[in-house]
Amino acid sequence: MPKITDEEEYLSIQAGRFRIFFNKRYRVITVLNDLLIGVLFLTGSCLNFFSITETYANVFYLLGSLFLVGRPVLRLMHNTSLRKEMKDKDTYTP
Repeated sequence: MPKITDEEEYLSIQAGRFRIFFNKRYRVITVLNDLLIGVLFLTGSCLNFFSITETYANVFYLLGSLFLVGRPVLRLMHNTSLRKEMKDKDTYTP
């Protein structure tokens, strides 16, 4: 079973002697999202060849489109952070 370590700056997955580092977890989620979009649209395209599975093809196209809408949301989440700063500290900059 791989050991997953979630640090502030990176995501680390250790499997045996090997360890994979990903910078920020949102990049991993974005890559998985893009891969899922490709699989959904490819499956929808293949199902569209047969008249009996056209309804399923449309469902896969719809799901792929929903995941495409999620891409900018993931990008926004990746580039946004919320910090609590104290006004009475010397380092406060409004």
